[in-house]
Amino acid sequence: MFQLLKACMFVGILLALLAPAEAVLLTDQTVQTTYLFPDTSTIYAGPTDSIVGVGVELAANFAGFANIDFSDTNILITANREAQINAVAFDGLEFADVNGTIPAFTSVVLNAATNYAGLNATHVSFDTDHIFLNLVGLPGQAGQVISLDINPLTATVPEPGTWLLFATGVASLLGYGWRHRQQGV
Repeated sequence: MFQLLKACMFVGILLALLAPAEAVLLTDQTVQTTYLFPDTSTIYAGPTDSIVGVGVELAANFAGFANIDFSDTNILITANREAQINAVAFDGLEFADVNGTIPAFTSVVLNAATNYAGLNATHVSFDTDHIFLNLVGLPGQAGQVISLDINPLTATVPEPGTWLLFATGVASLLGYGWRHRQQGV
């Protein structure tokens, strides 16, 4: 019986240590959205600051182009009009961490839900605080979507409950060992 109890406590402690805490990326953060055209130095619309939460943050047809919904690790853009094909350097969106509080962007990839005509990974670029979506030369249509999945650079930090579970397991083992010695068994 004791061996089974000891094994269960060990497994519980091990699982508690290995369980990752969920990292928060965009939720409750301020993201600034700017439409840049005809290059990255020229602002066509915005900048507009949005606090990421429930609901579509930019539902008023941002820049006469799209509705934009942020979630913790995704940006969903739904086109509201047909795209013009322009021979310019840049025609698209910039998303920025204006307060410097969002963990660094380390990966931005197109989600499989993306159906915007001609869009591929070469149209997406990023650095630690900015994401750029360049739609130059793409014949997008109203109703098409662009879904960007974002992964931050974060260290896995155990949650307080994990530490409590670990401490309880260690205390139980120490208490059992102490009681076992006191009984002389």
